[in-house]
Amino acid sequence: MPIPELEGVIQGLGHSGYRAKQLFRWVHQKKINNFQDMSDLSKAFRTECDTRFELPQLAVHEQHESSDGTIKYVIRLSDDKKVEAVYIPAEDRQTLCISTQVGCKMACAFCATGYQKFSRDLKSWEIVDQLFVVNTPKPITNIVLMGMGEPFDNYDEVMRALQIFSHPFGPQIGKRHITVSTVGISDKIEAFIKADIAKLAISLHGTTDEQRSKIMPINKKYPLTELMDLCRSLTMKRGLRVTFEYVLLKDLNDSDEDARRLVKLVRDIPCKLNLLAYNENPFIDIKRPAEERVLAFQKILLEAHLTTTYRRSRGRDIGAACGQLTTKKADKPALPSPL
Repeated sequence: MPIPELEGVIQGLGHSGYRAKQLFRWVHQKKINNFQDMSDLSKAFRTECDTRFELPQLAVHEQHESSDGTIKYVIRLSDDKKVEAVYIPAEDRQTLCISTQVGCKMACAFCATGYQKFSRDLKSWEIVDQLFVVNTPKPITNIVLMGMGEPFDNYDEVMRALQIFSHPFGPQIGKRHITVSTVGISDKIEAFIKADIAKLAISLHGTTDEQRSKIMPINKKYPLTELMDLCRSLTMKRGLRVTFEYVLLKDLNDSDEDARRLVKLVRDIPCKLNLLAYNENPFIDIKRPAEERVLAFQKILLEAHLTTTYRRSRGRDIGAACGQLTTKKADKPALPSPL
């Protein structure tokens, strides 16, 4: 629980709210999951906690390490369902990509998770515990909620988890080091920005409503034109910008014309663009564009003076893209084909 919730529970049992802060620190900073090991609590209080509460833990089911240092973890939940987390090392940061749902309802045509049936939302503790259960070579400095699932489709539990991640008594990962990615669920975006609890990334992947709807069915409910109008109206705190993610898919959204349309879409929005060449899946009939095509696309954006980075794929040799390890070819349902 976030501290305000935990304080309410502990005070309801007749104890000082300070006990909640002690519990929170033991669980979320010292990573202790046994009440009897919380040495600065009285024995009576520890025993009461044992009888009233539980401290469940997730478990790493599989671990795969790439030649580039990326590590993918398949994490087993208490009901034996599985999600994925990915450790992505860099010179200036150590990032963990975290899941928020088992499967996903969004059914994006290029995403391995989209080919799984949606099972359930993760609870806030299951989102947080992914950070605690993985054994990474270096301490995590950044978190991205870009793993399995759509964070804004599990909004309340995600927001509770974000309060825990950034709290000074917890993991102490500052809100400017946490990014939440959404396919563009517009009715949650404004509230998220006002909460000022993490940075926002929006997955575009298309430059017209027709094009985007072919690969991202959610666009029919939250059209691109309305999404971009909303982004123009957002009041961002000083120095903050929306990040637009754009995965380049060969012969689908990677032309010079697409790049020029993208410039027009975002040029009046405080933003930065992250380009990513598609990380191919053996069971999805979409291909990765050539490196020269990606660089030509990026050049058009840079010449328009847009802040643009090309985020090269990591962990391609271990299937590190979202959902690749927990999706099997036989599980592929019938989804609208963009081809």
